[in-house]
Amino acid sequence: MSDIAYVEVAVPIPVPDALVYAVPEGLEPPAPGTRVRVPVGRRRLTGVVMAHRAQAPEGVKVRPLLEVLDLEPALGRDLLELAEFVAEYYLAPIGDAAKVMTPTDLPPWGDRRVTLTDAGAVAPARDPLEHQLKEYLLEHRRARLAEIRQHLPQPGLARLVDDLRRQGRLSVEDPGRRGSRYVSAVELMPGDRKEQLERCGRSPLGRAAVEYLDALGRPATVREVAAAIGGSKSVVKRLVSLEILREFAQPERLSLARHRLGEQERSEIILRPDQAQAVEALEAAVESGGFHPFLLLGSTGTGKTEVYLRAVDKSLALGRSAIVLVPEIALVPALAHLARRRYGRGLAILHSNLSSAERVQEWERIRSGEARVVLGPRSALWAPVAGPGVLVVDEEHENAYKQDKSPRYNGRDLALLRARDQGAVAILVSATPSFESRYNVDRGKLRPLRLTARSGAGMPEGVLVDLREENLSRRPGEVHFSAALRAEIGAALDEGGQVILLRNRRGYAPTLLCRACGEDFRCPDCGLSMTLHRRLNRLMCHYCGHERPTPTACPECKEAALEPIGAGTERVEEDFREMFPDVAVDVLDADVGRRAGGTAAVLERFSSGRTRVLIGTQMVAKGHDFPQVTLAAVLSADTYLAFPDFRAVEKTYGLLTQLAGRSGRGDRPGRVVIQTFHPEHYAIRAAIEGDDRVFVEEEMRFRRTFHYPPYTRLILLLVQDSSSKRGEAAIREIARRLAAHPLAAGIRLSGPAPAPLERLRGKWRFQLLLRGPSGTRLRQLVREVVGEQPPPELTIDVDPYDLL
Repeated sequence: MSDIAYVEVAVPIPVPDALVYAVPEGLEPPAPGTRVRVPVGRRRLTGVVMAHRAQAPEGVKVRPLLEVLDLEPALGRDLLELAEFVAEYYLAPIGDAAKVMTPTDLPPWGDRRVTLTDAGAVAPARDPLEHQLKEYLLEHRRARLAEIRQHLPQPGLARLVDDLRRQGRLSVEDPGRRGSRYVSAVELMPGDRKEQLERCGRSPLGRAAVEYLDALGRPATVREVAAAIGGSKSVVKRLVSLEILREFAQPERLSLARHRLGEQERSEIILRPDQAQAVEALEAAVESGGFHPFLLLGSTGTGKTEVYLRAVDKSLALGRSAIVLVPEIALVPALAHLARRRYGRGLAILHSNLSSAERVQEWERIRSGEARVVLGPRSALWAPVAGPGVLVVDEEHENAYKQDKSPRYNGRDLALLRARDQGAVAILVSATPSFESRYNVDRGKLRPLRLTARSGAGMPEGVLVDLREENLSRRPGEVHFSAALRAEIGAALDEGGQVILLRNRRGYAPTLLCRACGEDFRCPDCGLSMTLHRRLNRLMCHYCGHERPTPTACPECKEAALEPIGAGTERVEEDFREMFPDVAVDVLDADVGRRAGGTAAVLERFSSGRTRVLIGTQMVAKGHDFPQVTLAAVLSADTYLAFPDFRAVEKTYGLLTQLAGRSGRGDRPGRVVIQTFHPEHYAIRAAIEGDDRVFVEEEMRFRRTFHYPPYTRLILLLVQDSSSKRGEAAIREIARRLAAHPLAAGIRLSGPAPAPLERLRGKWRFQLLLRGPSGTRLRQLVREVVGEQPPPELTIDVDPYDLL
């Protein structure tokens, strides 16, 4: 009888600690990391077991678990420890931290139905547990895994079921993946290979099939075997009838080809001396073992991707795995193409644009060890890889690594932490590193590896267009094509090049205005203008998702005087088609990205040359390698500069520099055009001139003077309430208590004040910013003032990335 009678379960509710539940009598205590279903009030929620305990907390009525959902833990000990750190550091509920690491699509193991296949029925059992499982299934024919576990409560059962399923000896029906197609697969029957080859007779294709499966070392679909030998399915079926092969049904492996770019001709990459030096340092670090953090930096086009992939190669050669993070899904297709050519089926992709079945498949391939390289945005950090040797954070400066809901973690920082805990090499990669990473290089916390030479035709030539000097044909603030830009586009297209145009607003126009009465169609929940999406014939709020059909006349004054104000990607495309009607053009923005495979399809058309011009938001500016692009242009470089955010200038510089890097990556020289109303601004000047040193010096001076990161630490407190008066009173009371606390000495409090986006989703927003030299002290102050369980209207953002 086990001494463990209770478990601590992290449940996704706003309480700081795990809840305690009793293990029902006769049930084996679920291991830490196992998903369980538990009662919370009148609800039934899914949580994660964090720990065992022998006694219940005093004075608490403990309720029993309702159901155990996994045969083996969904989260390993390393991720459980990381969840505890996330909850502690980011002042978040432990349930939120555990939930973000747990795949929501993974169906309960107990709901799966297991059937013994014909192959499994005749195959001899290899150990006592397999014998017991086989006997049980012979008796019951078909059983739920939960029932099997109750009958055979032994460790290793889940792994045995997985192994037998892959070998075709078990059929596992997964209700979470209903609709999956099943295909015929075959494997070699046990026996002497020479004898099996002789039994193939005079059929060279039959012998080729046996040799193929023998070398493969695993089952394969009938279609795969037939393709490999250059024959038909009848050849394989004949071998089944001769009992050389056994046939069984298995779920069809879902192809992720739609999430990758297609095949392209690529010559062998020969490393330059600076690349070879960086690779040598990384490989030595991987081979030595232990935690080694690097910052791999160099201008766009210097070959940073090849350098860090060589480190991944080294990790695999040593029997370890790797995780490669990118900031956005738009960067996955091209990198997935490169990685697929390198690692084949050893590559797994994880991101939110995969279907539910695709996500489950990829997660299980990672957990089983079939896939040892994981690629995806920040959520891929939680992949259940065994023994990671390398963790890469590409474009480490991007704000997309910062989660915008609880727990508000930074994927870049936690990648460093996971690498430290796993004894792995961490590689932060950027052409425009974050100021935190630059600061950590200066302090000796990151080892810099600099790439100094650019591949292709060198850095693009910059063209700065002062929009103040243009004869504007539209109202101020609207984006247009200057005469200089039109001439540059025409020249690039005439010479056979491709063009990338950046407009960092999606939709047709940011505002729809009635010229008769001034109605501007504001969101009823946010008070902000809704964006016109002409293709969808909708007005949409980009903050809360509220939408309505586009009216044909003003609902207030009934006049047909509605006019789009401003320009998004749709309008830029319309204007471009008017100027260049015969040129194939495509758009890449978040609207396209929401469609499954949409991002990869747009990038594939541009990569193959079927489209000549790519218009998009910031998604087009990062990480792409299109050798035929000879012109990149930003229609308005001032988008970020007007934001009331201390990182606004850094974001502007990073975006412009990244965009410039898309041009001139092939044999032909490139050009970059920047249109702006602030041509004298140091960030724009530095970007057009490629002068990183001047920009860093100027921006660091600003950060140091006004006490912003990396010279200080921040916590942002945000109160949201449906009542403006109540919300303002709440934030003022928190500010009063913070200022009066002894730990507040030396800490700067900015506010309280209305947030820059004062009303969102029907809530009024008020914020307070804490600045101090010690993050630990800031967190302790907030914890002591706010308490272990903050009120639901209060949001705590540790190390905020923006202040909007």
